[in-house]
Amino acid sequence: MKETEVYDYIIVGAGAAGLMLGSAMALDPYFSSKKILLLDPDPKDKNDRSWCFWSKEEKEAEPWQALQPHYWSHIGVSYQNHIVDHTIAPYRYTLVEAAPFYALMKKRLSAAPQISLKQEAVSQVQERSLGLMAVSTEARTYLSRQVFDSRFNYKPLLQQQQYPVLQQHFIGWFVKSNKAVFNSQQAVFMDFSVPQKGNTRFMYLLPSSPTEALVEYTLFSPTRLQTKEYEKAIEDYLSNLGLGTNDYEVQRTETGSIPMSCYPFEQENHAHYLKIGTAGGWSKPSTGYTFQNSHKKIQALIPYLKTGKPLHKFHKRNRFWWYDRILLRVLSQDNSQGKPIFEGLFKKRSAPLILKFLAEDTHFLQELYIMSAAPLWRFTKAFFRVMAQSFLPSRNKK
Repeated sequence: MKETEVYDYIIVGAGAAGLMLGSAMALDPYFSSKKILLLDPDPKDKNDRSWCFWSKEEKEAEPWQALQPHYWSHIGVSYQNHIVDHTIAPYRYTLVEAAPFYALMKKRLSAAPQISLKQEAVSQVQERSLGLMAVSTEARTYLSRQVFDSRFNYKPLLQQQQYPVLQQHFIGWFVKSNKAVFNSQQAVFMDFSVPQKGNTRFMYLLPSSPTEALVEYTLFSPTRLQTKEYEKAIEDYLSNLGLGTNDYEVQRTETGSIPMSCYPFEQENHAHYLKIGTAGGWSKPSTGYTFQNSHKKIQALIPYLKTGKPLHKFHKRNRFWWYDRILLRVLSQDNSQGKPIFEGLFKKRSAPLILKFLAEDTHFLQELYIMSAAPLWRFTKAFFRVMAQSFLPSRNKK
């Protein structure tokens, strides 16, 4: 039996949030005397995904400059099946790919002797006496005073009924074509020209050159599709752009499912344990964007850890959580409403203001102005349903 190792902090999972947290600790002198462990079963050496966000100021994008990300200053959103171009200044839409991100984060970790990165799968996390947490893998059990856990499980969400749960699910192809058909100056944010079939369905197109792009078929809906349905939709979309199946090569693919829910993920937190990333509710419920949200959360978490306060006190709920909850109530009641809602918002309100709202940087009058562009009666009904469900006795919430 191997001797149990004790750490000040253990990070479970080397995804975006886990690596960001480990990197932030590596760069902060406060943690140089701490013993830190990061565990993940995957070597994180593949270009297996990408992340997107928008940033208003150069300093917001600065941490990722070394990754040579792609930028767009215009986005496209369909209206009546035609793409309308929107300038988003002072924002830039940014794509970060996984391989350079993993490499940069691991380089920072390797330069910090107090941090160990081990390729092991965590099977269990338990609280023990004296304020210690036990993190078990097949190799051994590690002890720590504080654990940050990024493992996500859909099961608790799907077993409850109080909070609607949609999935933002997608398959994306990185394609290289023999024809210049893409507008590399514009990121197509939402193209609803594809058949909706009773759901919220759109194409998401990020061109890095006139012949190269990420083409992604995305849905906001309760359940996922068969792989062939996503792929057929992408093929049809490329065909409409003038590309036959012999005109392009699929260089790599990505797939995913992001929870869209206001479910209280934070209820699993306690004094010595904190869920992070998507598992901690760090994905924006109404959009699924997680990368920049995680970065902002970690920038707040690092100084919080220095206070010595219990981890479960870190989470704060704001008014944007209520806005998200109302929108998700509308989409869960009638999933086909996504197209008219989002197209209408971008038609009636400026794209930079909408992005500012989605980044939770607006003030209340701006929020009222944006929400007034949405279908009033539908959102009013959803508002009262949410209020009733939140404040009626718990026996009526089932």
